[in-house]
Amino acid sequence: MELTPRKKAIIAEIVKAHIETGEPIGSKILATRLQGAPSSATLRSEMSDLTEMGYLEQPHTSAGRQPTPKAYRLYVTELMGRRDLSSDRKEIIDSMLDTVRPDPESLGASAAEILSSLTGLPAISASAVDMAVRLRKVSLLPLSRGSAVVFVIADDGRSRSRLVRSNTPLTQDLAIRFDNLVREKVCGLEVSALDMAYLQSIVVSAGLDALSLAPFLSAAFDMAKELRGSRVSLGGTANLFSLCRADEDAKKIIDLLGTSDAVQSIFSGVSGPLGVVFGDDTDYSVLKPTGLVVASYGDTRELGRIAVLGPTRMAYDSILPTAQYLAQRVGSIMTEVLKGLEE
Repeated sequence: MELTPRKKAIIAEIVKAHIETGEPIGSKILATRLQGAPSSATLRSEMSDLTEMGYLEQPHTSAGRQPTPKAYRLYVTELMGRRDLSSDRKEIIDSMLDTVRPDPESLGASAAEILSSLTGLPAISASAVDMAVRLRKVSLLPLSRGSAVVFVIADDGRSRSRLVRSNTPLTQDLAIRFDNLVREKVCGLEVSALDMAYLQSIVVSAGLDALSLAPFLSAAFDMAKELRGSRVSLGGTANLFSLCRADEDAKKIIDLLGTSDAVQSIFSGVSGPLGVVFGDDTDYSVLKPTGLVVASYGDTRELGRIAVLGPTRMAYDSILPTAQYLAQRVGSIMTEVLKGLEE
């Protein structure tokens, strides 16, 4: 059965009406909304065809039709006209970002909170999983003769620090030898290369300092391992409880979206810088009645993604440009931060 222009127009109007009302749409209501509408009998016939094709469903025998996820998918990808974000909306986003601390560790989480407040829906941010990220700097700050703080900074701006204690006295001379060792053998390498075998080889190469430096080198490698994964943050989680029919479902979604692997799996459904993932397209049944608007940020390379989680019938025409503009601004801020680190 062919999806004719009239059928597409019917799908578009039913989706828009369903977003507005949340109710099944009958042929009489559709006739008042559809430009150049044919007779009610023709509309009912077209709606019956679309039901057979999987674009519409009828919740009750006497009810009208409502769009399926398949219809929403077609609407978002092909039928919905994209609109630009208003200047007022952009100014609001800019002013909210002005209050955010511009550092790579917290910017994504702040963006999720902003996106949630703008949409009234829960939001997610996740840094990109980049196995090619390199360690820019590793340093050691002695605190006492038996303790020091080890710092690692990646080339994407993320950093980690850890207090390390040692039974061996930590002299200034030993700290200098640590700096020389990591500058020669660790800094500039991809974090994926910093595995246990390489750690052992560096410890061996330290010679007489091996026993003294091993705890600090081990801490640096542990923190480098943390930088391999994606950092996930949730914003507006309280909104999930009004979104879900049962509190138990909300708790399941919170647990799911707190897992980096799950979030990256869901986000993989969007191949470009902006798109929508429908719960039906994921491996997670608890997301079935939802959709996610996903936007990536980063100017020269993808640094992360932000997303809104909402019901399948959310207002995509306003949420998509909001997420897109916020992501663009976050990417610009992040790029400036990283340039500052390079300098």
